[in-house]
Amino acid sequence: MTDQTAVSFIGEYAAARKYEDLSELTVTRARQVVLDFIGTMLGGYQTELGRLASDYAARMLPGDDASIVGDGRRSTTEGAAWANAVMGKFLGMDDSHSTAGHVASQLVPAALALGEKLQLSGEQVIMALAVGYDVMDMVHSAVDAWQRERGLDHKSQAGTLASAATAAVAMGLPAEKITHALALSMDLACGTEQYVWDAGACDTKDLLAGYGARNGIYCAALADFGFRGPPGALDGPYGYFHAFGPGYDGSILDALDSQALARTGFKPHAGCRHVHSCVDATQELLKSGQPELDAITAIEIDTYHEAITPAFRVNYEPQTVGQAGFSLPVTASVILTRGAWFREDIETYDNPEARRLRQLVKVGLDEAIQAEHPLKNGCEVRIATADGTQYKGRVEHAKGEPENMLTDAEFESKFTNLVGDLLPEEQIRGLLDCCNRLERLDDISELVQLTMPQAVLAAR
Repeated sequence: MTDQTAVSFIGEYAAARKYEDLSELTVTRARQVVLDFIGTMLGGYQTELGRLASDYAARMLPGDDASIVGDGRRSTTEGAAWANAVMGKFLGMDDSHSTAGHVASQLVPAALALGEKLQLSGEQVIMALAVGYDVMDMVHSAVDAWQRERGLDHKSQAGTLASAATAAVAMGLPAEKITHALALSMDLACGTEQYVWDAGACDTKDLLAGYGARNGIYCAALADFGFRGPPGALDGPYGYFHAFGPGYDGSILDALDSQALARTGFKPHAGCRHVHSCVDATQELLKSGQPELDAITAIEIDTYHEAITPAFRVNYEPQTVGQAGFSLPVTASVILTRGAWFREDIETYDNPEARRLRQLVKVGLDEAIQAEHPLKNGCEVRIATADGTQYKGRVEHAKGEPENMLTDAEFESKFTNLVGDLLPEEQIRGLLDCCNRLERLDDISELVQLTMPQAVLAAR
């Protein structure tokens, strides 16, 4: 390390990255991240909150810079990124990185909105995303445990800094201005996880993703215009790592590498990522035979510490669908009664049979699984029935992790399921094709336009 500040080090790193240096796996993951998040945006657009977000951006942030996905109306770059991030986060099916958390909801909307405005190529969008993932992974890894204890939300905390990096690279800013974009974004990092306790009674889980996407673009624009941020924004006495983390030492920057995007994972199920290994283990258990539900006498779930704490993760009496999506007892009971864990399945959490089954659940810590977390996020589920029959399912990695990745067919199935009948089949095939050749697109607008309903496209 040199005597330069942390933000200037990152700024120089970001400016020096070249598309030619990206690994083949990084480019593959970029295609998958863009396809996956477009699917979650189109699915989220069809919900009440998705419509509200698109209406707000179109009416309150009018502009002609970028499109609101699935809607066709346009907004400012910041407005479109904000609305697209909010609707894309709502279903809780966006990507999930073992050390960086949920990243796509902040970065993909920013990259697409700027890409459309600036007519960026697919390669330029991929490069901007790769740098953002690198920054998100480095920052969040350093503050995760400290912030989790205090209830801070990573999407609008580390996500704001990462979005600023993505936006600055997308805009083609030089190292000095990327440095200032990052420095300025430190003072817009925000947000708590109170929404997990008040799930279903607030919209902030999804709004926070919007804040990260919007604020990153805003800070890059400020830097480009000539505004400056503090040189000690990250490592100074009152900088980010002291104000929002356990403190700073130079080794934090050692985590900045070029493979963060390559290590991301994806969510085949809805709800919180920390319940997904329970979904998979319960589904694995069912492969050996379906126990008679009324004969089940005990259900045991053993997993890692972060999946069973705080108390909302072992909530036997959730009051809303939002709360149910975080609960392990609910997870096992819904999989047993429904077989799947999409939002429509979670909505059945209080059916009489599911309610009875979740009262039979005992949740515990598996020391072997804990020892390998976060590199692994495993779970074991055991069921006993009245006649003494035992059933067991165990997974080491939740489905969608790099070690247990979705197949191309599973990505496509998830995408078509999320889009539903919003778009005709031919247009869905066009979107899939565009994402599969993302790096060969001359103008990312070609992809964005395919997210619009036929009536909108015909009117343009």
